[in-house]
Amino acid sequence: MADPAQRPSSSTVAVSRGPSPPPGSADCSTPCAENWCYTHIKVAKFSYVWTINNFSYTREEMGEVLKSSTFSAGANDKLKWCLRVNPKGLDDESKDYLSLYLFLVSCNKNEVRARFKFSILNAKREETRAMESQRAYRFVQGKDWGFKKFIRRDFLMEEVNGLLPDDKLTLFCEVRVGEARATT
Repeated sequence: MADPAQRPSSSTVAVSRGPSPPPGSADCSTPCAENWCYTHIKVAKFSYVWTINNFSYTREEMGEVLKSSTFSAGANDKLKWCLRVNPKGLDDESKDYLSLYLFLVSCNKNEVRARFKFSILNAKREETRAMESQRAYRFVQGKDWGFKKFIRRDFLMEEVNGLLPDDKLTLFCEVRVGEARATT
């Protein structure tokens, strides 16, 4: 059974505003512009925790998937997400790994751009084995992005590594979604 929890929050990207350098400046050692504009993209940041109890009993074959419940940045957010796990990999190339993906379930826009980070929480609720997207990916409804080779199954299952306390796999996901744009 999944035991989801989420912690929404909001943040914005701050960029300094000012001419570069001001028109008529004596210092033109850098590019000078008479006209310019400033675009600010608001970014919503939120996180989600999914615990899979009795993980060692998952019987899914290679390519089969477990899905979390849906989550969002808050009650009024129209973007609905879930996590998808292939406990025994997605295909032959990843059959010795756990595969992990962020899936856009529903969306009121044509597309959204998002970055994400996955990690496993150990018995002390510390983030371990973190993997992060290298850029903001384009999500459309029904599309997922993630890691085919998130963690080797033998490493995950080895008790000494402490990643499955009481046979519970706890995944932590942090998402940053680009929202509104304002240009001045």
